[in-house]
Amino acid sequence: MIIDILFIIVLLLIILINILFRSVVKTIKNIKNETGLSGFEIAKKLSTKFCGEEPHIIVKSPQFLDYYDKERNTIKLSKEVFDGENIYASIVAINIALETNKERKNVVIGRKLNSFLVIICYLFIILGAFVNNISIIHLGLIIFILTFIIEFVLLATFFISEEELNKLCELIKKEKLLKPINEYKSKCLLIALSRIATLPYNFIVYFR
Repeated sequence: MIIDILFIIVLLLIILINILFRSVVKTIKNIKNETGLSGFEIAKKLSTKFCGEEPHIIVKSPQFLDYYDKERNTIKLSKEVFDGENIYASIVAINIALETNKERKNVVIGRKLNSFLVIICYLFIILGAFVNNISIIHLGLIIFILTFIIEFVLLATFFISEEELNKLCELIKKEKLLKPINEYKSKCLLIALSRIATLPYNFIVYFR
């Protein structure tokens, strides 16, 4: 019973995060990045600063599922981010480029592991329903709740401190990646919520 309640709470939180995330996206898509750079150009410039080996940048991911494939050293961007010259595309490109930083490799690994845990939880839920075993279903629900908690922990490590965020903003200004810079400061973590908003289906990025 407790597991069922926790699962419902997690689902409601994901729905609320989706509403918040999509509302922010809708707003900042209408704000042009005054530097005139596309998401591709920003990701290329910034990832070069962080990654010893310059990553490939391709158009591949579905909407809101932009990510960095560490094994293939490839940044996969949705078309609206790759070609976009608005604040949304710019923030996403910066956030993804940050993942190429070797100091953040544990975050990349954690997210990939979490995506596969989502698949496993679905398999348990389907299997439990098929054999009519509530214990197996509950195991699947527990794993899903765990993935939600892990994603929040990974999000919390995105910026360790205000000082780190300020340093990044200075780099963004120096490289003339995004203007006005305050849009990044105020919206970067809200855009990073896409990881939680897409949690139920973000595993599909590894099959594309």
